[in-house]
Amino acid sequence: MRYDATRSPPVHVTRSQASSPAAGRASGVTGVYDVPVEVIQFGVVGRPREVLLVGMYQGAADRLLSWCATTGVSHKGAKEPPAGDGRAGGSDPRSGDGSVRGSLCSPQRRHESGVDMAGDAPGRRGRVSSEPGAGLFSRALDPATAKVLDPGTAYQIQDQRPLRPAPYVAETLLVRGWHPETEQALERVAGEAGFRLDWDPTRTTDRQLLERAGLSSERLAELSGAWVTRATLRPLEDSDQPVFRPIDTWRLLQTYRAQVADPARQSDVALEHPTELGIDPAPFTGSHPFTGSHPFTGSHPFTGSHAVGLAQYAVAGSGGRQPVAWVGPAPAARSADGRQPVVAILDSGVGEHPWLGPEHVLHDPHVLGEPIGIPSLLHEVEESPDVFDTEQLVGELGPDAGHGTFIAGLVRQACPEARILSIRLFRDSGVVDEAELLRALQLLVLHQLRAIGGDPECPIVDVVSLSLGYYHEQPDDPAFDPLLAGPIALLGRLGVAVVVSAGNDATSRPSYPAAFAGVTAPGSVPVCAVGALNPDGTIALFSNDGPWVRYLRPGAALVSTLPTTLDGSMEATNKMVDERGEERSGIDPDGFQSGFAVWSGTSFAAPVFAGQLAAKLRDRFAAGDTGTDPDEATARVDEALARMPGRGSA
Repeated sequence: MRYDATRSPPVHVTRSQASSPAAGRASGVTGVYDVPVEVIQFGVVGRPREVLLVGMYQGAADRLLSWCATTGVSHKGAKEPPAGDGRAGGSDPRSGDGSVRGSLCSPQRRHESGVDMAGDAPGRRGRVSSEPGAGLFSRALDPATAKVLDPGTAYQIQDQRPLRPAPYVAETLLVRGWHPETEQALERVAGEAGFRLDWDPTRTTDRQLLERAGLSSERLAELSGAWVTRATLRPLEDSDQPVFRPIDTWRLLQTYRAQVADPARQSDVALEHPTELGIDPAPFTGSHPFTGSHPFTGSHPFTGSHAVGLAQYAVAGSGGRQPVAWVGPAPAARSADGRQPVVAILDSGVGEHPWLGPEHVLHDPHVLGEPIGIPSLLHEVEESPDVFDTEQLVGELGPDAGHGTFIAGLVRQACPEARILSIRLFRDSGVVDEAELLRALQLLVLHQLRAIGGDPECPIVDVVSLSLGYYHEQPDDPAFDPLLAGPIALLGRLGVAVVVSAGNDATSRPSYPAAFAGVTAPGSVPVCAVGALNPDGTIALFSNDGPWVRYLRPGAALVSTLPTTLDGSMEATNKMVDERGEERSGIDPDGFQSGFAVWSGTSFAAPVFAGQLAAKLRDRFAAGDTGTDPDEATARVDEALARMPGRGSA
């Protein structure tokens, strides 16, 4: 049986149209509209209780808030539009009788959305946008493999929290643990839709890896229960129907959830999200560093005259990536006493630079012979000098080229004694599928357990720096927690501080893993979400914000390291050889042979904090506090965090 967009085999569907007040009330629509609202009564065979709203007002809570903002309808109850507003009878033509009934516009919903309905009154304070702009997912999406979940058309189960737009990988699902009941239910639902599960090959090898890791039964059960692998949905072979419709992964996931009664098993399966460096844009990089039409503007050197708002941070001279010269000394260790703190950077790799030699950076970490991440940047540079090119036929640098190296330099500036464990996740696209991020974190947990057990091949990790994230489609629903929470929580319980960038979208919408900072489990090091400051100490305009962002650090127009091999195809505007045979030139906008650059983004505020935290831990190590027991390590990191300045202090 092939998948059909209008009917999924395990689901019975009946439809009714609510286009009048009476029909709206009869069908359970909480608002009254004169536009059709399609209501689907849906249920798995034998369980006809689930309801989905499909169409314009599905997920109506968020959409209605925006509608109310433009029409003046009150949040606290029905309100007649003002008399004499030009509408026939003083009623809004979009609401039938001029009223909105029900609880969709309650003060609580207003608070949750972050929308301020007070209007643009004089003296009103600005607020961070509750939703990023339309371009949020532009870079995350590969049209061949990814989609954006649209709350207006996505299938929903009754009593689920409202959905939010989010990108996801079109043909894959993530599955947590090795629970037979989860696998059987998911395989059954996929089969009924005409598809089969093609498990990632690492599923078997990873299970074997855990079994030979020598873990206690308690640790093995803990890590196995949080281990996530990817399943790809492939069409069943059917000679009678060689043409098939692509799978709607979200609809299949919702069907699985409706059929599985155990809440623990429901949350074992989730969409896979593309994860980006610092979200988007991350960090701020113009494709042409001089984006203004008049780059040389007299007393303000190399500044585009028309870049405003967030765009200014992509302009060279205003925080955009550009080459600079460093005339100071390299970071120098204060002493050799005690052990060196280890900061794991999961990013785009660390390239060649005098500050980042083998005495400071450990590349290609392994655990029990299994590599963590993809091969290091150094090896790939040796094989291909065009590794940084977005398009080899053009030769321009990608927007994230040098990202991990820049981060490593910031850590070394804040803590010269730190050793960096470079775990490469990203190539030049700046996007990695969530499954790859999860596997790297899971292997890092195993690495830490082996280190605690005394494995000389696995150095103890003290801090993890993550300058990446994604937006989840159900951030307010605790029943469907992101699977990413598992390995991050395990690291926290092992005494590792996970430091995460807040994101660069100027939004108050929770992004993950930064939003995990809002929840701290007992006996675990809390996640630290870090926003960005401008050079003058104000909060950078692009920095995401919310109650989970508890720390702010410099993140705009920072100076740090870039690979000395980084040189794109752009050239200086003028070049010449003078009469003495000496070369004269303008600045090559993408030539980083100096090894240093200016750049901006919360991607860089996070490693500044991570380096500062490592320096605090270095002081504890020098004082003899070097215990590796998870409880001792957790107490040590908690004490260090208590001495870290909070918001607004660098």
